[in-house]
Amino acid sequence: MMSLLAHARHIWIWIITAAVTAFLLVSFYLSTQRPTPINRHPDNVVADATASIASASASIASASASSTPSPQPPDKPFTRTVVIAKLEEEDASWVDTLVQTDPHLTSAVYTVDNANATLTVPQNKGHEVMVYLTYIINHYPSLSNVTLFMHAHQYTWHNNDFLNSDSALQVQRLQSEYVLRNGYVNIRCHLIPGCPDHIHPTVAGDDLLSIPEAAVFGKSWLELFPGTPVPRVVSQPCCGQFAVSAERIRTVALERYVRYREWLLATPLEDKLSGRVWEYLWQWLFTGREEYCPDEQVCYCEGYGVCFGEGEYEEYFRVRDESRELERRVAAMNESWGPSVEEVIRSLKDRIDELHQKMDAIKSKAVS
Repeated sequence: MMSLLAHARHIWIWIITAAVTAFLLVSFYLSTQRPTPINRHPDNVVADATASIASASASIASASASSTPSPQPPDKPFTRTVVIAKLEEEDASWVDTLVQTDPHLTSAVYTVDNANATLTVPQNKGHEVMVYLTYIINHYPSLSNVTLFMHAHQYTWHNNDFLNSDSALQVQRLQSEYVLRNGYVNIRCHLIPGCPDHIHPTVAGDDLLSIPEAAVFGKSWLELFPGTPVPRVVSQPCCGQFAVSAERIRTVALERYVRYREWLLATPLEDKLSGRVWEYLWQWLFTGREEYCPDEQVCYCEGYGVCFGEGEYEEYFRVRDESRELERRVAAMNESWGPSVEEVIRSLKDRIDELHQKMDAIKSKAVS
């Protein structure tokens, strides 16, 4: 009897041992065959794909999308370059003065009518356009954070009124963050001339004496942007001065800039006319918008830190218009000067002085 019990106990131990061994083998097999969870999770797969698409889209984004700059370390200001198109006879020394006083500003001053100048262009054609395209082509991989494209004159009518029509002051006050946030900005805040509803390439009727480029704009568009429909209207503030972020410039392939310069070299259009065509193409190239007419006060305040209280901007120009009208009347009266008008002229001049004081007060408050 004891022998039978011992034998049964041995069998039972063997069965338990075999079962445990089998369980361990199966567990090990299953653990080695289980897929890695990160490769199987559908949410992760979708997220990874979405991220890849977003990354690719960002690198080739249309210029119409607003550009948000990467955060800049607080101890590393944004770099800027001012690109100038000038003739040999023009004085651009104001640029040198700016560069000497701003360690984060560099310049590239091109003399278009001197083949021996340090910086020049393949051909003096297309006014400032040849300089702008040449600079982009030659510096495409090494652009500053912000590039300002400007004319040589320091003072001109098409600069901003509240910055004394002074190019140097515009460069000093232009906010890099504003340019980087928008990607492209016209340096001129005042909409007229150029905005709104300026050139109508697809229909006749534009004033060709004032806007001669309207006659050739449609044909030029098709040559420069083949396959892209000619817009019904193109507009932006005049006059070929703007600032662009490096990121926005590089949304356009380098080869396209080369092709645009080749067009400029080959076009039969006279120098001035080809330049004026491009004056109303830059906003399309860098924003994808046919009409670029931002609010004047936003441009002044966000772009230059020149901000107005409610109604002050409109009041300034109302006062200025009245002052100019009185000045015209005084000039006309001076031609027929006599005792009968002397008192009237004195009264008008007093009013003009009063209006100028009011304008100065509004301007001083906004610019401070």
